[in-house]
Amino acid sequence: MSKRLDRLERDGLVARSRDDADGRGRVVHLTDAGRRVIDEAFADHVANEARLLADLTPQQAVALEELLTAWLARVEPPAR
Repeated sequence: MSKRLDRLERDGLVARSRDDADGRGRVVHLTDAGRRVIDEAFADHVANEARLLADLTPQQAVALEELLTAWLARVEPPAR
């Protein structure tokens, strides 16, 4: 994990600082450049998802949503 963070920090996408509550820990946050990269990637993801779903009929879209919801329920435990 630290190697990835080193690279992200070197590229100016994240910044690290000491954790005031625990001097052994570090706080990692996105820089403005990192936020721009995330925003762009999210926009690209949404556009790609729309492209992939565009040819589905309404019935297929409902079936896909139900299938993915059921699958997700098996992957993630219920919220408490």
